[in-house]
Amino acid sequence: MGEFVGIDPLGADKLIRQMEAGKDVLGRARPGLEAAINEAGPDWAGRGGVTAMHRTWAFFHESQQDLKWRVDTIKRMVPTQQKGMLTSTLLFNSETEAAQAAKKDANAITEALKLHDQYLSGQTWGEVEKALAALKGRADDPAYAATLLAALGPKTFQKLFRDWMNTQAKGHRRGLPPEALKRAGDASPGLLATAFASAENSGRLGNEWQKMIETAPSDILTALVGLAPQSGTFLTRVATNLLNRPPNSDAFPTDPNWNLYNLAKAFEANPDAFRRFLVEHQREAGVLLDAHTIRTTGVPAYEDALARALHEALKPGSPVDFDMRERAWITVINAIGSENTLWVGGSLGTFANSPISRMLAQDIGPILDKFARGQAYKNAREQFELQKRQGALNPMMLPNLEPRPPWDKLDPAVSGRFFGALMQDSTAADTLLKAAKEYTKELDMGRFNPFDKNDYGQSAHMNLAERAGALASLLLSGSTYAEWSDDEYVEQIAGYILMPIDYLDEYFPVASKIASTGKAKGLDEVKDQLKGIITDFLDKKTPDTAEAAAGRLVNLQVEALIRSLRENGQGLLTSSQDAFLRAAMAGRMMPALTDALKRRGG
Repeated sequence: MGEFVGIDPLGADKLIRQMEAGKDVLGRARPGLEAAINEAGPDWAGRGGVTAMHRTWAFFHESQQDLKWRVDTIKRMVPTQQKGMLTSTLLFNSETEAAQAAKKDANAITEALKLHDQYLSGQTWGEVEKALAALKGRADDPAYAATLLAALGPKTFQKLFRDWMNTQAKGHRRGLPPEALKRAGDASPGLLATAFASAENSGRLGNEWQKMIETAPSDILTALVGLAPQSGTFLTRVATNLLNRPPNSDAFPTDPNWNLYNLAKAFEANPDAFRRFLVEHQREAGVLLDAHTIRTTGVPAYEDALARALHEALKPGSPVDFDMRERAWITVINAIGSENTLWVGGSLGTFANSPISRMLAQDIGPILDKFARGQAYKNAREQFELQKRQGALNPMMLPNLEPRPPWDKLDPAVSGRFFGALMQDSTAADTLLKAAKEYTKELDMGRFNPFDKNDYGQSAHMNLAERAGALASLLLSGSTYAEWSDDEYVEQIAGYILMPIDYLDEYFPVASKIASTGKAKGLDEVKDQLKGIITDFLDKKTPDTAEAAAGRLVNLQVEALIRSLRENGQGLLTSSQDAFLRAAMAGRMMPALTDALKRRGG
């Protein structure tokens, strides 16, 4: 019994399509041929023309079915992404043989279950398990799996799961925890889940199985997606349905919610499905990411599982899924940074040790420019409108900063709250600052002179400088939501303030730019001075208001840059150049810096 086969799935799929094209040609030729034969009558010279055509069509059709069954089966038995020949031994010689075996096994399972329902003993349940053991090695065959499930039906299928849970996993009423799920995977539920995946992935399940998603208990659905890799379509439908159920629809709403944990684990294993889910089902994705959901599951591991799923879906990857990944990011940003988010300033407290925050901060580097452009464009628009009202328009006030779709719909205020949510975790805050500094370094403003007589050079310089300043401004806005110690706060704020000056300093091609004793030492000295101003303000050692302190900090930035130019032989700035630098730095930093100081120091 069984047959060793080797199949190239791609080649087989091509052959199946070619046979379908042949069937189409034969189907279109048949009516004309039949009409010609009838018209010719006894004078028809051909022999069995229509019969031969029917046989050819039937040959193509039967060959397609057999080949498709073989391809589907071997792809289930040898799960791999490799191209080329796959080899394995099929348990059945034909699809018909597989279906016959499935009917026989389904009958044995049904009879054993009837006996168990009559006596409800450990011995009778053992007979059910024995009957289900026949699926081992066979459940990967799509034809076998589909026939078996059709014979059992959704009601019996669910009952088999429920009876196993009632006898082998008592007390777990809102999904199976990892230990119980592992035991289920080694027993009959694992075989049933594999059979379901085989049949569903190959499109062999009837509509009654699709309707099951709407009515089946949550723990059965999450066991299905947790025990075997189901199709992305099925996983998404399960997630959408579960997350739309009323919060207290479970019979035991106060129990630990392992259903959400198992759903997150299933999404971790299928990042393509999770990306699409984030993009196409934003409301339900918001439930997964909701701070209240995370804090009330009763399963601390849920946040960690969701963090890993987000990492797999959002981490930099191939260009193929670039657009979908960006749109998925926007869903996450909007969910966490929404106006009424409980991630910041809510009754739930702060997310000071959040694996989600740390994972998102780790993966955020490639999209920092999207945040920077959004904030920079907002800043430029405000400055443009201000100068327009004052009758002093500067042609450089509105450089080409507008973010492209879909980032043009992202509200900078949402971005600020999103950063603030992440910054409540000090490790995530450090990762964000490091990524932001890398981003400003990559901008390479040194290509353009801020005082170039050429309008293009000035505009290009302003474009890059605005983006660097805007990102620093966003980080400052986010800092208002972070609950750091005073020392942590001072260190972070000084780092954000230094970002634009460090960036501006890249323009001047000398070895030691901030101070003649070395750039690194010079930056440290400037940072110490910044920290001193901030500390004095927080400790009320100065009469400065937040606006005054922010002004001193911005002036210190510009003075450090001017001093650097002078000490390195670059000459003095003209009064207009000096004024330009001060105005530019103040425009980028003052609003957010002032707000941050006010919120922290009063």
